[in-house]
Amino acid sequence: MSNRIANILTILFQPLLVPMYGLLLLIAVPQFYGYNMHAKLLVIGISIFLMVILPVLWYLSLIKLKVITTPQASDRRQRIWAYLFTLLCYCGTAWFFMKLGSLVVGGVILMASVALALVTGINFFWKISAHATGISGLLGATLYIGFSYGVYNPPLYVVLIICCGLVCSARLRLDAHTPWQLIAGTLLGFTVMFPLPLLIFG
Repeated sequence: MSNRIANILTILFQPLLVPMYGLLLLIAVPQFYGYNMHAKLLVIGISIFLMVILPVLWYLSLIKLKVITTPQASDRRQRIWAYLFTLLCYCGTAWFFMKLGSLVVGGVILMASVALALVTGINFFWKISAHATGISGLLGATLYIGFSYGVYNPPLYVVLIICCGLVCSARLRLDAHTPWQLIAGTLLGFTVMFPLPLLIFG
């Protein structure tokens, strides 16, 4: 893998963008607002604003203010303020879905908040991979939503597993993380987003 491809993968699967992919996948789930496409797009649009656009704008503001000195926030200590604001946005979105009665999706976003809180806490002591946590969390969330709604898409799962491998390979290629940081991030993201919700929510 070339550095150019590794950089492209790093940008495409930036942790701030990953929730957008998961939200867009909800369009194909009939149990989520049935076939009312207007309602689906409205709810998903609001959620993307809360979970993606606001955190990205905050992240860019931190870069402009020199709180974060590199686009990838290579210094783990510089990531804290970005993580905390994003965590607030996630919690707000989970509450939004709960109020709408979408308990499955609200529960998934709540667990994403838990994963982000764990990454934030670990980040005080060790540089765990947020990229690995994000992409493996997307795989776990997709599996959980499929299990909860009875909608299964094996080809999508295979694609997401391949994406997990590619993203981790890209981070290794760029020397952004050690193998253990990537393994820890992958295990954290997947465990919190799939087996754990099954135990908590059923």
